[in-house]
Amino acid sequence: MPQKFDTTTQIISNEQIATNHFLLRCICPKIAAKSKPGQFIHVLIDEGSNLLLRRPFTIYSIEGDEISMLYQIIGKGTEILSTCQQNQQINVLGPLGNCFDLSVKPDPAIVVGGGAGIASLMLLATALRLSDVRLIAMVGAMSSDRLLSVKDLEEIGAETHITTDDGSVGNQGFVTDSLLAVLDQPTENRLRNPIIFACGPNGMLRATTKIVVDYGIPCQVAMENRMGCALGVCLGCVCKVRLPSAGFEFQRVCTEGPVFNAEDIIW
Repeated sequence: MPQKFDTTTQIISNEQIATNHFLLRCICPKIAAKSKPGQFIHVLIDEGSNLLLRRPFTIYSIEGDEISMLYQIIGKGTEILSTCQQNQQINVLGPLGNCFDLSVKPDPAIVVGGGAGIASLMLLATALRLSDVRLIAMVGAMSSDRLLSVKDLEEIGAETHITTDDGSVGNQGFVTDSLLAVLDQPTENRLRNPIIFACGPNGMLRATTKIVVDYGIPCQVAMENRMGCALGVCLGCVCKVRLPSAGFEFQRVCTEGPVFNAEDIIW
């Protein structure tokens, strides 16, 4: 079983970067050394909050002994977390879950992030660029004030396409519209061996899966099901997965996932 670390860490910064979205950086040398793209951490919110369950957050970046997580305020736990200050301590468990499969080198790699889903793809994007892989990034958001990670992606050399629901920045529509536009471009051999990596709302992932099946392109998705224990015990985060032989089974997003082959998920 992969090694996990349960550690108390010190917050370096916790900054608002978009409407209802924050980027928290903390010192976690053991977790930083062992984490791979796609894995996540489980954070215990202040004990005085009376919240019994930890909250899962994808590892957004790793710099030396530091890790960061990009999160959205969606409930009491993340609201409390957004008030945490520099030098405050939090308890972190990780790294957890599986990781993206990079055994085959994409040409290009296409990452498709809807909303806060792009947070699950940034560590992967960085690893791909460090391996000199051409990277195309599709970033979708409701509006310009909720747009995430574009600057970070551009800084590592990604070809970035922006889509917003209201058209306030980039193209108006869904992030899958940008994906279709790239896949349909006429330039011969532009996409030699594409592999798609996606994360976002289930509706977006379902639409992405239909596209990749139609085009015959391999795709890995990072699922964001609600979690309780994040250790595979409570079975609260399962998703329906096809078996190679036939039939299906329910697999745990926290242990068998969060990364799955898109065509294996029964949406």
